[in-house]
Amino acid sequence: MDSGQMGFIMQKRGAAMTGHQWSSLLKELEEQGLYLVIKSNNPCLTKSPAGGFIPAHAKNDQFLLLTHEQLLERGLQPGHHILTDCKSIIHHVTNEKRDNP
Repeated sequence: MDSGQMGFIMQKRGAAMTGHQWSSLLKELEEQGLYLVIKSNNPCLTKSPAGGFIPAHAKNDQFLLLTHEQLLERGLQPGHHILTDCKSIIHHVTNEKRDNP
């Protein structure tokens, strides 16, 4: 199956996957030394399940699979990341939330 066909299938199946299934997939990637990095330029924020804020999803988000070495080259610690070009907005909103309980 080529990447176009698999992309179409993943679009349909991905929407039906549970959080547990996604976690299992990410753990398998980690075992292979790969980490998911989502790059977004969406200035809109949503609450993160881990606390704080993250960029809301957007149609133009980019998904990258990077190795440990590639993460370090980009100044990132090993792990899965959501990156945005709007870092100052996220930092501002997070600090504002802390300053005004």
